[in-house]
Amino acid sequence: MKVLLLTYSFNYNYGGLLQAYATVKHLEMMGHDVTVPTSHPAHMVGNTSLWRGMGLKGGNPLAAVLRRLRQVTRYRRFDEFRNQLPIDPSLSSKQAISANIAEFNAVLTGSDQTWNTKFMPAYDSYYFQGFLSTAVRKISYASCFGTREQKEDILALAAPDLEDFDSVAVRNEVSRDIVERISNIKPQVVVDPTLLHDFSELKRASAPSQRAPFVMVYALDTANFPVAESIANRLRQAQPELEVHFVNGEKNFDKPAWASHLINSYGPVEFLEAIQDAAYVVTDSFHGTIFAQKFGRPCIAYSSGWRAERIISMMKDFDASDLLLLDSDPVSVNRVVEKVCNGGARLMISAELQQKIDESKAYLAAALEPR
Repeated sequence: MKVLLLTYSFNYNYGGLLQAYATVKHLEMMGHDVTVPTSHPAHMVGNTSLWRGMGLKGGNPLAAVLRRLRQVTRYRRFDEFRNQLPIDPSLSSKQAISANIAEFNAVLTGSDQTWNTKFMPAYDSYYFQGFLSTAVRKISYASCFGTREQKEDILALAAPDLEDFDSVAVRNEVSRDIVERISNIKPQVVVDPTLLHDFSELKRASAPSQRAPFVMVYALDTANFPVAESIANRLRQAQPELEVHFVNGEKNFDKPAWASHLINSYGPVEFLEAIQDAAYVVTDSFHGTIFAQKFGRPCIAYSSGWRAERIISMMKDFDASDLLLLDSDPVSVNRVVEKVCNGGARLMISAELQQKIDESKAYLAAALEPR
């Protein structure tokens, strides 16, 4: 099958680009010919820019520019990694895709928050494939709304396009509930594509790391910083030799006072190598927990607010709900840190999750079976 993949292939988010990479790798392993367009939804243009979220409205434009320039190496490394995807630069718009759609047997949307209407100022049919002829097979794999709070007026416009899909699978129960509410579709819940690929080609060689022992903190939400700080400080109390490496993402935070180092330069490969080298991983990232599991690193997850539901579900799948902190309560932090430091805690793929992985692979095989 010749498959056109519509996903977050264009952004500078670790989880976003690595899930696109994993989707391509798994589809190719299945024997399919995958193409990724350079086009992306108009409302996601900011995700392609070095200058995204500079904070120019903060009253100090020069400081904002200098703050963003410190991430130049990170952006370059993302672009270098992105070159590994089978990208077709001629497919640079919805019009170009439509004009060449006869070349493909199927168009696959997913994964990540491709269907999150909160990102849209107005309805954009890109990830709902509404701009494509119904003659092509339309498939969704692990598409996600991100949160239950959606723009109802945009959902109403998306519903007819959803009805045109031949196969629909979503990443979580929240997304399943929304699809069932706005359409007659009963979608299958499947795993994130990063759980379909082992990333063995990106695993560091067995030689030990030369770095000083460190805690890797990958934080997405400032509202959760107090929890991250409590965990990091408690880990250093238990092991004073530990450094705290705060890894910056798209939001480009300044170094928290409780961190030893601010890391601005990691591309996807360096990000994965840091996880492999870390003594501990502390994160409020859904994909951060997945990669800690994949590389066998002790991980403490934390979250609150709209992100919490996804990470709660993921930690349950890893049989590690007891390693998840939803607040900075000292008793809870001490309990979790002591358990992790004593070596009694790892993120493991449960029997239920393995069954879900197998069912997810079967879903893709059936959806892409030649007819």
